[in-house]
Amino acid sequence: MMGHGGRGLVRPFKRVFAHVLKGDGAAWDPTSCGGFASSGFSTLSQGRRGVVAVGMSGGVDSSVAALLLQRQGYEVFGVYMRNWDSRDEAGGGHCTADQDYEDSQRVCKHLGIKLHHLDYQKQYWTQVFETFTQKFAMGLTPNPDLACNQHIKFDALLENALQMGADKLATGHYARLCQPQSGGPVQLLRGIDENKDQSYFLANVGADAFEKVLFPLGTLTKADVRNLAVSEGLVTATKRSSAGICFVGRRDFRDFISEYVEMKPGPFVCVDGNSHLGTHTGIAAYTHGQRAGISGVPKPFYVVGKNVENNTVFVAPGADHPALFCTSAVAGDPFWISGQPPKVLQDGQPLTCMFKARYRQSLEKCTVCFVDSNTEEAIAESMGVAGTETTEFASSSFCRVRHTLDEGKRLLQIRFEDPTRAITPGQALVLYDGDVCLGASVIAYPGPSLFEQNQLHEEDVQVSVSV
Repeated sequence: MMGHGGRGLVRPFKRVFAHVLKGDGAAWDPTSCGGFASSGFSTLSQGRRGVVAVGMSGGVDSSVAALLLQRQGYEVFGVYMRNWDSRDEAGGGHCTADQDYEDSQRVCKHLGIKLHHLDYQKQYWTQVFETFTQKFAMGLTPNPDLACNQHIKFDALLENALQMGADKLATGHYARLCQPQSGGPVQLLRGIDENKDQSYFLANVGADAFEKVLFPLGTLTKADVRNLAVSEGLVTATKRSSAGICFVGRRDFRDFISEYVEMKPGPFVCVDGNSHLGTHTGIAAYTHGQRAGISGVPKPFYVVGKNVENNTVFVAPGADHPALFCTSAVAGDPFWISGQPPKVLQDGQPLTCMFKARYRQSLEKCTVCFVDSNTEEAIAESMGVAGTETTEFASSSFCRVRHTLDEGKRLLQIRFEDPTRAITPGQALVLYDGDVCLGASVIAYPGPSLFEQNQLHEEDVQVSVSV
């Protein structure tokens, strides 16, 4: 199935795609771990190319994913997910779903493939959005993209795609999949384009789902994808990439969240001198590391923590204040892509690996260990207001938020090799072994900040001098 204008498109496609080679100039091999089909059609029966459902978003990435698979000889059809209805919002909302669906239709018509419209609004509301708003009300900062990938795209959508006759589901994520030569579960790898790598958002998807998934863009850069789209005349070639949370769009997040979470004004308190700097609009509107937006102050202040119990937002002057940095954290609800923790952790030893505590962060080194059962119980009891009095696993005194952790799941303690900025309760802390993504855990609380550690050190010095 060459699609609309197929013969005329092959030559320019090959010209643009010719530079997408391995570093040594060897032929691009889609069945290797570096290629997009590393866990794909080489495993299909009788060596056939097979049928692929492509999740169409109306953007350039999913458009090129469909194009690449079609040009490689696979039978392709598109599936468009509608997760959100902006008509339910006050003021009509800002969701771009209608335009995105129209663009998906135009791309599929151009390629000569069918497009199926699938409605997941009910599942999205109950499995993603309700949890999202509940956690914001608890003072946390969850990431709905990870939950959407886990519960909607690579669960409900994947199941429906297979029921519709697909052998695999493909999406436009910048990530790679690899079947280890030694056997074992499929591995999730970082995308080649470090600036666009999206493995962070996929860290809560299991290897059993990845067995049935393809990521055609894993070995390409965003520039490659744009060039291919322009060469093929796709309507999405120059379309602006989506930014932020899909259902929020480009509007002010504080305006959006106030529609779903009760906002109670409270004090801004500066950690330098414990001074009152004004009134915030509601704890849910603020997250660690962001500019607080306090009017009438001579310099910018940044959020360093929140106390849900007394409705306080703690702030500090400057984007690099030591109250923003810490050297440890405790995280809960660990999810391992392979289905099991790394063997070193199972053996009771610390794991040295890399981590990301937010999407745009570069990989940093850390040491991870399971929290022992006695300390784990103490921490779990303290989760009503996060923190613990034990010295080894002390939390920042600026971080007092509520948690609900899955019963029976272990807690992890993470020590960072270098001080890390804005460790945020509710965000995913994703672990890596080189390029291989191991899984994710939800940040329960950061350890004491450098500011607090320095204060404690000064107090110790004063005590020793007085003695």
